[in-house]
Amino acid sequence: MHYVVCYDVTDDRRRAHVSEALLDFGVRVQESVFECILEPPLAEKMVTRLRSLIAGEVDKINIYQLCGACAERSIGIGQAEVARDRPFYVV
Repeated sequence: MHYVVCYDVTDDRRRAHVSEALLDFGVRVQESVFECILEPPLAEKMVTRLRSLIAGEVDKINIYQLCGACAERSIGIGQAEVARDRPFYVV
């Protein structure tokens, strides 16, 4: 399943933790927006992890689940540079 995750986290440290956690599940497409392709059990793990990282009274994370047809009909406009994650190697 395809997910779009966007967040507004008020504290720099919590924001960094959320960003780092999302790198384990998907790719950054904008500064605070990630796209993730996950099976339901892994998506549940992501949600649980994100809940543990924020202060719910001041922070917000939105997770949008897209069906296959919806993801295929998505439109990207423009050629702005997408924030890229640093390459890494698993040894």
